[in-house]
Amino acid sequence: MYAAQMFTKLMTRLGHETYYVQGGDWGAIIASDMATLFPQRILGVHLNMLGVPTASFYYLSRVAVGYVFPSLIFDSSDLWKVYPVFDRLALLWEEMGYAHLHSTKPDTLGVGLTNDPAGLAAWILEKFSTWTSFSKLDEQKGNMQALTAKFTLDELLTNVMIYWVTETITPSMRFYKEYWRSQAEQDIVRYYGVVVPSGYAAFPEELMVCPRNLARQRYTNLVHYTDMPRGGHFAAFEEPQLFAEDVIKFVKAVESLSASTREEL
Repeated sequence: MYAAQMFTKLMTRLGHETYYVQGGDWGAIIASDMATLFPQRILGVHLNMLGVPTASFYYLSRVAVGYVFPSLIFDSSDLWKVYPVFDRLALLWEEMGYAHLHSTKPDTLGVGLTNDPAGLAAWILEKFSTWTSFSKLDEQKGNMQALTAKFTLDELLTNVMIYWVTETITPSMRFYKEYWRSQAEQDIVRYYGVVVPSGYAAFPEELMVCPRNLARQRYTNLVHYTDMPRGGHFAAFEEPQLFAEDVIKFVKAVESLSASTREEL
């Protein structure tokens, strides 16, 4: 919530009163918060990671019913995004260990990573080797070829050096703790929907891929949904051309809707 306020103030200082926002990972959360808190400023929000409250009754009830009667809840093309549900949960359990550490002990972990460049590189690059292709997760772990399948070593080193030179790995991890301990942040997700025009690029190798009907539970004005042909968590980095094309399509769709509305008025 506070990050959303900061970015909104920044856009005001830059002279932009209305604009589109796009995000993945933390950017998806911040962009969604901006759209929730300042809908009059946001023309549209495009996301390449879309999370829903997995502990909510809405989510759990639909997943449970869909487990028995899948066609009642989900389109056939969306079933793979939820089921097998226990495999999906196991993947989350395995891959979210880092987030638990970030959310509980960021400063302890930060001391080690700030003083050991090899440790910092290992902590960051492990995600680049696995989060680009979850369908081949066992093959990816510790595999240098997997690490460089989508990125050059120079690109990866640049990413690591941003944290190393600026000594900002600790505050970047502290962001997790501040978010999960904020009741206001949790209330935004739980009680407030995103009403501005929304778009979602569903990259198949993302950690969680959200089906259309679950996406509409929070993003009530979902005007654009694309099943992307390939790509994972680092969408803009992995598939910049696909990513940019989908953002442009979303903006054109929203502008077309806005023009139609003006004509009707």
